[in-house]
Amino acid sequence: MRLLDLPQAQRFCQPASSIVSAVGMQPLRDFHEALPKNVMLLSEGTNHFNIHQVNILASVDQWLLFATAHYRRAIDMLVPASAPWTQVTLYYASFFAANAILGMFGGWVGQTRKRKQIIVDVEHGVPGTQQLRIYRKLPSPNGANGSHRVFWDFFYDAAASITAWAPTPLAGALTPVNSDFAWAITERNDVNYDMFSAWEAAKRFHGTFKPSKLASLRGPLQLQFEASERLIQLALHFATAVGLATNALAGCGHTGTAGQVRRKLAAQRPPQLVTQSAFGNF
Repeated sequence: MRLLDLPQAQRFCQPASSIVSAVGMQPLRDFHEALPKNVMLLSEGTNHFNIHQVNILASVDQWLLFATAHYRRAIDMLVPASAPWTQVTLYYASFFAANAILGMFGGWVGQTRKRKQIIVDVEHGVPGTQQLRIYRKLPSPNGANGSHRVFWDFFYDAAASITAWAPTPLAGALTPVNSDFAWAITERNDVNYDMFSAWEAAKRFHGTFKPSKLASLRGPLQLQFEASERLIQLALHFATAVGLATNALAGCGHTGTAGQVRRKLAAQRPPQLVTQSAFGNF
């Protein structure tokens, strides 16, 4: 998967306001499913390019929100019985952050509603003549199976080309944990679908975690926490570096820049409604 370099990404992430106002918001998967099959290139200045560009940049801002919000909510779940789901939540925080990074640099790994693969990467990156190529069937670099394994395979393969623009303390976010591109999804599946693994995670958390010290996390949960944190920090760094600015976070009760709205939404306290639920009867 080929990506834009940083100066090219700055061009891609700053479409003219006239283009943004002329494009309606829609799910990327619906747009790509409706495209004629003979359309394989999206060329800057064309309607197809504009629709993809504006909608994926909106998705980038939304991915950044959900990444930061999932990270924040995971911290609220640091008790033994929720430890497995804390790891799942952190997994999705990293998944959303990685999607945002790809999107800013011209990449997309998606599926239609009919679960048909769509891969978009960069054919030509020069500002003014940028082109994106659409692949409707493309094996991942390591021949992965399963949508999430395929995503991470493409992500880490492509990420090597943008490492030079990552701050040194965050560059490690672009390489997989334990040098295994599928580590995060494998560990997520273990604690999500296998109760032996889930209970082992709960016991490990109970035996090692000190509530007053976040750094006392151990095992896969610790590794996932650290990986998610770095990916989010890097995604937010890149969003600033490319000048990302959309209105994609409007509608949830907050105003301001996307960064301001994101912080307000991610930090919002949930209502205390346990007494109105059936929990007391369980």
